[in-house]
Amino acid sequence: MFKRVSKKRFAECFIRFIIALAAFVSVYFVLDRILLLKSEDGIVQMQAYYKQPAGSVDALFVGSSHIFCHINTGVLWDEYGISGFDLAGAEQPFWNSYYYIREAMKSQVPKVIILDITTPGIRPIDYQPENWFITNTYGIKRNNNRYGAIKASSLPQSFGRLLIPLNSTHGRYVELTEEDFINYDDSADYKGFDPRETTVAFERPDISGVTERGELSEKEEKYLRMIIEYVKREGVPLLLFSSPYIVTAEEQAKYNTIFDIADEYGIPYLDGNKLYDEMGFDFENDFAEVLHLNRSGNEKLSRYIGRFLKDNYGLPDHRGDPRYISWNNDAARQRQDTWDYKLKQAMAGEDAQEYLKLLDNSNYVIFCTVEPGYEGLSEKSLLFLLKPLGLSEEMLTSHGGFILNKGNCIFTSYELSFKAGINDGNRKLLFYRQYDKDEDHAFTYVKSNGSFNYQNMTGYETCTMPGSGISFYVYDTLLDKTLGKYSID
Repeated sequence: MFKRVSKKRFAECFIRFIIALAAFVSVYFVLDRILLLKSEDGIVQMQAYYKQPAGSVDALFVGSSHIFCHINTGVLWDEYGISGFDLAGAEQPFWNSYYYIREAMKSQVPKVIILDITTPGIRPIDYQPENWFITNTYGIKRNNNRYGAIKASSLPQSFGRLLIPLNSTHGRYVELTEEDFINYDDSADYKGFDPRETTVAFERPDISGVTERGELSEKEEKYLRMIIEYVKREGVPLLLFSSPYIVTAEEQAKYNTIFDIADEYGIPYLDGNKLYDEMGFDFENDFAEVLHLNRSGNEKLSRYIGRFLKDNYGLPDHRGDPRYISWNNDAARQRQDTWDYKLKQAMAGEDAQEYLKLLDNSNYVIFCTVEPGYEGLSEKSLLFLLKPLGLSEEMLTSHGGFILNKGNCIFTSYELSFKAGINDGNRKLLFYRQYDKDEDHAFTYVKSNGSFNYQNMTGYETCTMPGSGISFYVYDTLLDKTLGKYSID
């Protein structure tokens, strides 16, 4: 015989079920957020795009890493006042660009969309490896565009598995870092730009005589036409763009085919591989590797693109408009990032004078030590470069430890043992010296994100300052990163 369940008992069971289900769903989405790659290969770009003020993006750049490595949004802002955004993913094919544009148009009506067309040339495949699939789809919110992007990007036998991100990301438990819980780029200030910093010299490619037409796959052509037709229906101008790199004749032949399709629709295009001189490229210094520009190269390209957009699309200059403060913040971060890059170059090249000049930056907290009787201080040129940092000749007469910021010395000690804590709201740094009686030597350290309890120190990074000469350890307060140590003997 079945027992009749009372209404009260049924209600209690139902409520428990709902609570358990809600707990399960909450845990699932928390895990999904934490384990999702915080990747600047597409995921972070899309997440930050959602935070942009509605109707604020005038120039929307869509495509592969040739967008987020090459289009310097800070340069566009600083020199032209253009509110641009790099909404791109690694090796992004046209089907992902199509869904990125559809998703982007929900919150923005750009004055021009610039579409990168290089992926069919460099990666002519209809299905990406799973790592690039993830970065090109999982940043999109759970909606029809995400569903469409996943379906277009996955093989039929993988579609069901790839619909659930945790099936791909659950193995990241052992890889989790601070950034998986606190993502500083996930904000309106981030505009998608992620530059490359190496420098490799190349011979200049010559594709001026390439007139052949390469074959696109049926899928590539289908989605390119879908993009063009969708953007036309929305009434937004579209510009096709082949970003400069060390292109081959075979790759250029495919771009020629794409340009033919653009002509068919009356869509303008720029072939960056035929504009080397106009952009002022130096093939000794402007490339990071065969596919990407470095900082020097992306600044030249961005100046050219910015000028072209201003001249042909009448983009307004938003500089000084408080509604666009996030672009001002982005440009400030890009300028600082370039400054840090130059500082690291001076360190690598052991260019002490250039290094000391670059230390004069208001965003730096500088930890400095000087050995007793350091003979280098007799050089007037060295003292001249140290003075703007907050170090006078009188201060540099003994075994000193100093903290410098904005041209001021904010901490001084000549003791064999000392400690000083700095907390700028982002990062804690403990500057301290311990005297070793057995070694008869004072060892000086900077500990990043360490406890300020001198007896119980924990943290992520400890830097031992050299005991000879004059040494520096630098923390960038704007970008919240340490820049290592440098010593002048």
